[in-house]
Amino acid sequence: MIASAILALPLALMVVPGRAAAPTVATVPFKHYAIPGPDRPAQMWSALYVASNGRIYFGLCTHGDAATLYEFDPATEQMRLLANLTEFTRERGRGVWTTGKIHVQMQELDGWIYFGALCEDNGPPVIDFNSYGGVHWYRVELATGRVEQLGMITRYWGLLGQAMDPARALVYGLGEDGRLYRYHIRDDWTEELGRVDDWDICRTIFADDEGNVYGSYSGGQVWKFEATADRIIDFEFSRLPVLNQSRTMANPMIDRRAQWRVIEWDPVDKVAYGIVGGTNQLFRFDVRAGREGSFRLLAEMCAPPFRGGDPFAIPAATLAMALSQPERKIYYLPVLDGDFDYGAVQLDLASPAKGTKGKAPAVSWLLSYDLATGTRQDLGVLRSTDGRHAYGQGGAKVDARGRVWFVGAFSEPDPSRAARPEEPYPYSMGLGCYDPTR
Repeated sequence: MIASAILALPLALMVVPGRAAAPTVATVPFKHYAIPGPDRPAQMWSALYVASNGRIYFGLCTHGDAATLYEFDPATEQMRLLANLTEFTRERGRGVWTTGKIHVQMQELDGWIYFGALCEDNGPPVIDFNSYGGVHWYRVELATGRVEQLGMITRYWGLLGQAMDPARALVYGLGEDGRLYRYHIRDDWTEELGRVDDWDICRTIFADDEGNVYGSYSGGQVWKFEATADRIIDFEFSRLPVLNQSRTMANPMIDRRAQWRVIEWDPVDKVAYGIVGGTNQLFRFDVRAGREGSFRLLAEMCAPPFRGGDPFAIPAATLAMALSQPERKIYYLPVLDGDFDYGAVQLDLASPAKGTKGKAPAVSWLLSYDLATGTRQDLGVLRSTDGRHAYGQGGAKVDARGRVWFVGAFSEPDPSRAARPEEPYPYSMGLGCYDPTR
């Protein structure tokens, strides 16, 4: 049961200019699981998967260092490090650029979990980026936890989004270079399909039940890879409802606010559900409605203080959205301040920044949306049973029992365990679990 309590948090958490502060907020209890050493990773984006064996697999990152892969067994509550990819690929200590991130949704096929890696800026400017050995696909064996490096994706950068066509044993990856890649699992080879974006790449893509792949780009526009025609097309008429945000040459805006931030295919309704990057609007994308599909906004999913006000004051959407098949609900974890390096938008150099960036930690709010009734429910601020607040969360999934698993930053009282102890609100990365039945 959710208890109602006055939180010992900065007032800025629940205050938006021109609005009154709420005297009390609900707290949502969850269980927190710490990351085992020796690494102290600092970020996480998308890489969370609940496998068919019931175990949780997730990847963490550290800018300029290494990507790490973990396995958690809910039955025993044991977590183990499966691989530090910088060490696994023998890059550490050689003075070369390294495999620093796992930035994609993972997928499973025939007893293996597949994912592509990312290099991005994992190397100082004084080191030639040509020293990098290339970005590869990887897979994890469910039976043993063994990690294998597969074929190369590209020589530079790597993947931000990933989707699978299990019927054809294909994995699609959206590269940070704006190109779409396709990996043939049976033959272990990758082909480049073409460029789909040339500015700020969307962070998640999805495949429908016919093997078509979709992504969005600036302005709410959508591209589609048609599996039967083996071609990429840009939609001409169907667009994601977003705010058209202008940019100045002196202070360009982050265009990922004008595209979807996270999206998931629902095999039951045979539609996709997602969150708009800037406004945090939940939407439904019916891919079979007409020639290009159709979008419908369902609910405003930002935290309560930001609803109905200045849309530019809303903190950027997180990647922590999950579809619960047992309940037919969508869970989402927005923040009450800037999430990691995605802060509030500043319209121009003369006006002050919007939001509460820097005044308070990026505390996470939990809410749900019932697909059957169309009802949004605010559950409250997440607070663990060991007294930690959940800060920005980078991924969320629901298991077969309806438990919501999420990975991200959690308040860390021990400086020796903090990822960045020098920050005003020290945190460590961890795994959280919310059980709606409790």
